[in-house]
Amino acid sequence: MGLIWPTSGSIKIFDQLLTKDKQKLWNIRKQVGFLFQNPDDQLFAPTVKEDIGFGARNLKLDEDEITIRVDWALKAVRLEDYKNYSPFDLSWGQKKRVALAGLLVMKPKLLILDEPFANLDFKSIYNHLEILENLRKLQDLTIMFTTHNLFFVEHWAEKMLFINDGQSVYEGNPIDGLNNPQVKNVLSSYEEILTLLKK
Repeated sequence: MGLIWPTSGSIKIFDQLLTKDKQKLWNIRKQVGFLFQNPDDQLFAPTVKEDIGFGARNLKLDEDEITIRVDWALKAVRLEDYKNYSPFDLSWGQKKRVALAGLLVMKPKLLILDEPFANLDFKSIYNHLEILENLRKLQDLTIMFTTHNLFFVEHWAEKMLFINDGQSVYEGNPIDGLNNPQVKNVLSSYEEILTLLKK
């Protein structure tokens, strides 16, 4: 997204080299949606529908197309009844869904989600996972997410990249990764935590 620049190496996305060239960066940003961990960092408009439509307006789409996209995004995140609410009057989980809908109107090829399930109760996690699964299947969408919760890595991820102190430790199949000795050494283990709690 160009929010932080690498201090070394390079980044390629969709076969394009990420540079500070404004036009190239804009072309990449139109294809990538980034969901902040804290939805309050992403929401700002007085109503949900205005917030969701902001990105589409930046694309200079006509108002009819924006309305179609906003209605579709509201339906995709199951917030049709909240379009005239202030996003700041919603629950944490609902705010996350509004922020996600704001990305969906851009029709991205890639979604990058920063700790998407943090601070959510089980019902909200279920709702979010169901929404994301539907999007991934129906929209041919790639989803990349960061997490400290190994449950999502084990049960939802198709590929895992494990980073420790800025270095790649493992990349590949999540189950193999969670059983990798180097990864286990960094993470400790579930069994060790149980042992500690039983003392």
